[in-house]
Amino acid sequence: MNRAKQRDWVFKIIFENQIKNIDDIDQAIINHDLDLKRDSFLFQSLKSYIDNFKNIEDILINQIGLSSLKRLAKVDRAILFLSVNEMKYLDIPVSVSINEAVNISKKYSTSDGYKFINSVLGKIAEKSN
Repeated sequence: MNRAKQRDWVFKIIFENQIKNIDDIDQAIINHDLDLKRDSFLFQSLKSYIDNFKNIEDILINQIGLSSLKRLAKVDRAILFLSVNEMKYLDIPVSVSINEAVNISKKYSTSDGYKFINSVLGKIAEKSN
């Protein structure tokens, strides 16, 4: 499975995590009939997301505020968590992560959702420099 498909699955599992908490990465992967090794991007990304959830949430709260984060559509919230995790905790170039987040947003979010995603992630990236 290529990186884009793995990223798509990471997004879907992060989205699912907002509905029912995922405690076991292996079980989440098995539930979706994904046969992946522990060194796969999907596994490493999910592990990083779970390990760094609070830090990622704090970054997003600092950028858009707690009330905005809570009101945000689950799709957009999952995309932001995915991309911030990649930018901060995985070895993914910021421009790649933002571009992939915008692409996922165009696929799953509202027609203008990608603009919001791009703006928020761009501001987070600027603060990191």
